[in-house]
Amino acid sequence: MLSLVLSAELSGVTDLRPKDTEEEPYYYTFKVQCTSCRETHPNWVSFNRFETNEIPGSRGEANFVWKCKMCQKTHSASIVAGPHSYEANDQRKGTKVIDLDCRGLEFTEFKADGDWEAKGIESGSPFSGIDLSEEEWYDYDEKAGDEVSIKEISWTFQPLNPRPFLQARVGTELIIRLKWGQTEYKGTLESIDSYMNVLLRDTEEFIDGKPTGTLGLVLIRCNNILWMGSAENVEMTDLGLR
Repeated sequence: MLSLVLSAELSGVTDLRPKDTEEEPYYYTFKVQCTSCRETHPNWVSFNRFETNEIPGSRGEANFVWKCKMCQKTHSASIVAGPHSYEANDQRKGTKVIDLDCRGLEFTEFKADGDWEAKGIESGSPFSGIDLSEEEWYDYDEKAGDEVSIKEISWTFQPLNPRPFLQARVGTELIIRLKWGQTEYKGTLESIDSYMNVLLRDTEEFIDGKPTGTLGLVLIRCNNILWMGSAENVEMTDLGLR
């Protein structure tokens, strides 16, 4: 789980956000890296939060589905929250724009293609068609009689705290991949402790996508986990995790 975080200096405007509606979706543009082989795709990739694609070998869908050319594994990501507005009183603190559920991939860079919108702090004047790709923007608020601007724009990615995600899924099936050996566990989440150690029951083990047997009750230490997610959108096969 990742959050795309915006930091900027706003002058005279507030409520900065991408223009993102079902009628006119915003296409979020990223550089993507495979977490299995660490290969970074050379081209930018774009997707929006309204369109979904089938995940091969699964009944699930995601906003973005990608097959790594290096290791041939299929990964996915979906926008699960946002977009959120950047307010004037958030100056330089950083605000989460969107939250992303990433499975087998990471986003390493963001490019602000597309239109953004904001409004004047005092006048409420709407500003549309804002281009943040140059990392600065200037205009004039006729109602307020003053110049407005957005400067010092930067983008970062922050990992989301997975604990609330897991606590809400006690009693449901999860897929957990370890950091080494292409080892995955599929089981029902029994509990999670304050150190983020995970207890699974009715656990099945898979190595290189092949089932190796049933382990029953398994405790997995948090520092051994590469990623985890709900099993409802993932299928384990002898061809690998999809």
